[in-house]
Amino acid sequence: MKKKPITVSSILSRFLFFVIAFLIIGCFTGVSPVKADFEQKIQLNRCYANGSEINIESYVQGSQYDYVQIYRADRDPSQGGTFVFLDQMPISTNYWYSDSYGGKYWYTSGDNDKITCFSHSCSVDGDVVFVDSTVEAGHSYYYKLVMRSDWEDSWPAISSNVVSATVKLSAPVVTRCHSYNNKNVKLCWSYTPKAKGYQIYKYTGKKWKRIKTINKKSTLAYTDKKVKAGKTYKYKIRSYSIVSGKKIYSSFSSVRKVLLKRPTVRGNYKANSVYGPSLNSSQLMQVRRVVQSFKTNYIRKGMSEYDKALAAFLYLRSNCSYARRGWQYNNANNAWGALVYNEAQCSGFARAMKALCDGVGVKCKYVHANSKAVNPSHQWNEIRINGKWYIVDAQGGFFLAGSNTWKNMMGMRWNTKGLPKCSASDHKKFGFYGSIV
Repeated sequence: MKKKPITVSSILSRFLFFVIAFLIIGCFTGVSPVKADFEQKIQLNRCYANGSEINIESYVQGSQYDYVQIYRADRDPSQGGTFVFLDQMPISTNYWYSDSYGGKYWYTSGDNDKITCFSHSCSVDGDVVFVDSTVEAGHSYYYKLVMRSDWEDSWPAISSNVVSATVKLSAPVVTRCHSYNNKNVKLCWSYTPKAKGYQIYKYTGKKWKRIKTINKKSTLAYTDKKVKAGKTYKYKIRSYSIVSGKKIYSSFSSVRKVLLKRPTVRGNYKANSVYGPSLNSSQLMQVRRVVQSFKTNYIRKGMSEYDKALAAFLYLRSNCSYARRGWQYNNANNAWGALVYNEAQCSGFARAMKALCDGVGVKCKYVHANSKAVNPSHQWNEIRINGKWYIVDAQGGFFLAGSNTWKNMMGMRWNTKGLPKCSASDHKKFGFYGSIV
């Protein structure tokens, strides 16, 4: 039998037939042929304060809607509080950015730049987190979300449930607590957002006593001169703010201890030391006192080699910035620059890492690149963890890299004579923390 040719008119007639049939079925069954496959939903799961921000964990399913609006109340709405529009963001937008967590999340800002949305995809869809950074310490906030469409006759607005959280001041983190000379104690701490100032307490063996109130939030250091050699002192710090004319306080920082005694940590503190061949005995003693303080405050009984090495790595990165003027200023090329002056270049970071590891019993080598390296001047460390040696570069941000990564990715070369053989592969807990420059 001869087949009939397929024409445009026959295709259109079949298409119209199926469309009409689909609409008739929808009318007789009472099921909307458009909305049946699209369940629209918006729900707030959890709301909590995270330092100076409030995180709102949400679930959004609104493919037929155009944007999400965030409303906030400063009082409980069930007791007279009023929701005020805060920000909004399109459900689908091209302006998404990859975050710093290995590309696991994407983020975008609202039209008013008051709310940031974090999502697993480049849309406000599924499990998302809205972050409000415009809050003030000591206040409680209530939130709801509203999904809206440009076609509200077809898709009426949908409101979420209400969640709330109270913002508390974050406790400062004490980054430095040591004495260089047994005559005073230097304290440094992290900046606390929303704080007006800080209070410093000291324990002398009898009770805690407030020794200083700092009324300037940008002041992050204090020197206690009322100390005596041979004594042991403990310190803790809290931040404060003022809400409705009253002071509110954060919890206290972790307690830090200082022993104004001759340090006992092990290491190479003689002339021509690997920590700095040009350092004199006084400077080496200052380095040793800092290492002693690090061991006293950050190392606990039962810590593994990995934990100790990571503690040293993070301590150094938290307390030392890059010496932009050059390695020849303020001993930036040795451990004194990194640990005492708190500015160094790669050589200072590497020598300081060696001093910290020696002080806590972690095997560590100081390594210098050779002329075949991409950067022949660069310096780093090799550290032994559970019998294997790995690359650690505190200034460059590499922790427990294998030699393959160091050679192939970073283009480094070095003379291996006299050094232990480095693992070719990265440690299972290898991490890159970003370069300090």
